[in-house]
Amino acid sequence: MIHVLLAAYNESAALAAVIEGVARAFADGDWTLWVVDDGSTDGTADVARAHAGRFPVRLVCHASNRGLGAALRTGFSTVGAALGPRDVLVTLDADNTHPPAQIPSLVAPIEEGRADIAIASRFRPGARVVGVPWHRRLLSRAAEAVFRLGVPVPGVRDYTCGFRAYAAAFVRSLPAGELIREDGFAAQAEILIRLARRGARVTEIPLILRYDRKQGESKMRVFRTVARTLRLVGRLRRL
Repeated sequence: MIHVLLAAYNESAALAAVIEGVARAFADGDWTLWVVDDGSTDGTADVARAHAGRFPVRLVCHASNRGLGAALRTGFSTVGAALGPRDVLVTLDADNTHPPAQIPSLVAPIEEGRADIAIASRFRPGARVVGVPWHRRLLSRAAEAVFRLGVPVPGVRDYTCGFRAYAAAFVRSLPAGELIREDGFAAQAEILIRLARRGARVTEIPLILRYDRKQGESKMRVFRTVARTLRLVGRLRRL
């Protein structure tokens, strides 16, 4: 079974398109979609509930906004308890910038036994990035350089993209509280590095990033994210 995890904060305008896109990607497959609503105030949880009657959608709610890392921690803990030994967990953004149609290609290396983690990468040949502002592209490149120099993972170029697939064994290899200690956007890199250090084989496929579909402003606070990223690299280097 494929378990798809969406960490969502105020994504009511985009969530329906993501859920329906996942349903199309697995029209003939066995899948469950989990939405962790991180204290949204715009009706995000209502959109998830409305789709639960048509699709296998499950909802977990935070009472208040706690950050992406906290939402992922809740999601990994909740979904991890439901995973079978051959299941795959897929994470993607809830803002409709990651095309659900790419999920089968992302899952394939794990189901075929060629990898334990697969990343949809912005930095592989064939990747396409649409509508991303220049400063966000610069930040992504800088983060890539910092991680590759500070805490390198063989074969990985995109440490921060959250569009990934994970083999069940590695999702369950660490309690969520040990796997994800960051509460912000740096949690994506933390998950990758901690699992790679436990022996996870990582591969990448080219991502088609549709930032032009994003509605509203980014929730990332750039300077705070940069500071937390640098602290994370320093901490992981000492482990």
